[in-house]
Amino acid sequence: TSLNEIRAVLETNFFGAVSMMRAVLPIMRKRRSGRIINIGSAVGFLPMPYAAAYCASKHALRGFSESLDHEVRGLGILASARAVPYFFG
Repeated sequence: TSLNEIRAVLETNFFGAVSMMRAVLPIMRKRRSGRIINIGSAVGFLPMPYAAAYCASKHALRGFSESLDHEVRGLGILASARAVPYFFG
């Protein structure tokens, strides 16, 4: 996997989600309520061979979401990353 391919995966799966969170947080802060649900993956905490970039992007999203939740919970905002199961076949 090239560095450019890894960057592209992170740009989409992690930085894309971070950009969306940054877009909606000011509105949620003003309302003092809201819920951010990011789409994670089981490979965010269970590694999968030949998918290092994807696993890293989902791991980063989960960590960011959990940390953000602690930062904004006092404002009535909840943030989480929900793991979508991975099915073989």
